[in-house]
Amino acid sequence: MLFDEPSYSDEEKELVSRYEDIKKSGETCYFDDEEYAIIFDFYINQEDFNTCFDILKYAEIQHPMSPDIMDCKARLLAAKGSYSEALSVINTALKIDNKNTDFLLTKGKILLSANQNAEATRIFKFIANQSDEPGHENMLAEIGIAYRNANLFELAKKYFLDAININQESEELYSELGLTYEMCEEYELARQSYEKALDINPYSRQAWYFIGNILFALKLYDKASEAYDYAYTIDPHDTYSLYQKGNALFFANRFEESIEAHEEYMDLVGYDTDSYVSIGECYECLERYEDAINIYKRALDLDPDNDMVMSNLCAAYVNFGKYDEGLFWIDEAIKRNKDKATYYLFKAEALINLEQRDKALTCYQKCLQLDPIQTLAYIAIGNIHFDNQNYQTALLYLEKAYDLDNEAEDIKLFLSMTHYKLGHFDKAKAFLEQACSEKQNSLNLFLEVCDEAKQNPVFKSFFQ
Repeated sequence: MLFDEPSYSDEEKELVSRYEDIKKSGETCYFDDEEYAIIFDFYINQEDFNTCFDILKYAEIQHPMSPDIMDCKARLLAAKGSYSEALSVINTALKIDNKNTDFLLTKGKILLSANQNAEATRIFKFIANQSDEPGHENMLAEIGIAYRNANLFELAKKYFLDAININQESEELYSELGLTYEMCEEYELARQSYEKALDINPYSRQAWYFIGNILFALKLYDKASEAYDYAYTIDPHDTYSLYQKGNALFFANRFEESIEAHEEYMDLVGYDTDSYVSIGECYECLERYEDAINIYKRALDLDPDNDMVMSNLCAAYVNFGKYDEGLFWIDEAIKRNKDKATYYLFKAEALINLEQRDKALTCYQKCLQLDPIQTLAYIAIGNIHFDNQNYQTALLYLEKAYDLDNEAEDIKLFLSMTHYKLGHFDKAKAFLEQACSEKQNSLNLFLEVCDEAKQNPVFKSFFQ
């Protein structure tokens, strides 16, 4: 189990249950300060700050001079952003027990959160030098997590590596180091760290899950789905690994299997809007548009104002050839979120199919107002101007699209056609050669629009 993903012993779980039972009964709580600290840790790790305040209300009355309770209060104040007050409280705890490295660690974390990095680093170095304490590698890992949470990744790596030097048989330490590399997008180093964790424990659910994330980031979707499957097999309660397996299978174009994974996930956790959407997208890729529409409507039953689901309904209806229905749903989405640029792309596509090109052009322009780097909108506007024989204007938009993404689908073909119409035959030929190298039918599509190129000597190499 990762250090920032705590597990609890049966005794600790029983203690929390006893606290909850007492609260439900309305009786007055009484626990010793160490027990209160354990109960507090359970709730603060869930970010249940209201319950934490309730716990401290009793704990402070019953143990007013307990430094452990002061440490809890300082951590809660820091979690709420009250850093000055938190520092005052933890300093009081340190006056009572100035050699307690747990309290020093809390103070260092608070200082780091308050952007007092130099003082935090001084404290962390002092803790790191207390190497004679048992479990010292765990303290170093806690410092590494603190630096990682502050996005100070190089320092985080240093402390994790120092911890590993003390204990090279800890899968948790290698997993923490791997997660830090992953956050730095150093995927190969992350993968190596996770594999070392698996060498220590081949049945580490966390390591398999994180390797799945790395493989997913590297676009190795088939292998990612296998890693997530291992994680889920090791721990059938780990339903999120099952969910991620479904996502990996989608990107691996294994749509039927992705549907099965998401359906299994919902069988375990209940109906879920995101899973319905994932299944709907699989159906769209399988060109089963009626099934996609039905699934999206189920998602809307769960979340009637979800504009993203409405936009997916629009896309499914448009692909199904029901353009008026598509237009209805994208208008509903825009009512709820008028600042989403891609919604105007969807609306424009419906309008294009309804032969309302002027309205579509307005939608594309609105999209660019909201998102000036939306490549598809530039391409679409360029093509509208091309169809209207405004070739110079078309070229301006298509060149902007090319500058943003020179790998956008068919952009080289569109530029080739536009340059040809403007008489830029050499440029047209160069772009057509690139288009043909990427798509086999590019020449045929080009000739549908520029058939006269067959007689143009610049293009004779295409017909030899």
